[in-house]
Amino acid sequence: MIGNDIIDLEIPISPNWKSSRYLNKLFSSAEQSVIFNSEKPEISLQLFWSLKEATYKAHQRQFNLPRKYNPLDFQCEIIAEEKHNFQGIVKINSQSYFTLSRITAANIHSIATLDKNMPISFKIFQDENVLKEKLFTEYSLLLKEPKSNLRIQKNKQNIPQLFSRNLNTSQVFSLSHHGRFSAFAITLMNS
Repeated sequence: MIGNDIIDLEIPISPNWKSSRYLNKLFSSAEQSVIFNSEKPEISLQLFWSLKEATYKAHQRQFNLPRKYNPLDFQCEIIAEEKHNFQGIVKINSQSYFTLSRITAANIHSIATLDKNMPISFKIFQDENVLKEKLFTEYSLLLKEPKSNLRIQKNKQNIPQLFSRNLNTSQVFSLSHHGRFSAFAITLMNS
């Protein structure tokens, strides 16, 4: 399973993000400690939020869950950092997800997967209107199907699924958008 999230850093976060009331609804005490001990607390806060969102999408798909999101259920830990790239683990219940994130001057993009070595492809765009078209282009090449045969339909849990000629392809993907940016992540094999 896969999930992804993108955050447009031009969009300001809540002005009261430093209040304990705000933080205690979203982040564990360990996460709050990392946030406030970092060089850029606002960026760290947004990174953890992105990890939780990406993992929520992967977890919802993995277990075909109805939409219910409690950020405190998702416990984030950064395990490696190299320049602007971060590897992490996010745990929910007894399940662990591996995360990869990249922080640029403009955005934060995070991907969560069950398998640390899962082959993935992702793309980021500055126009949300092209997101599905670009996803169809990618799958058209992978599946050797004309784009005109592809469509997205959400299941009962509101999880988007890819169909070709009215048949579910079982391809796993995740869509995300925020502000100026949109992104998709796909697995390069069925899972």
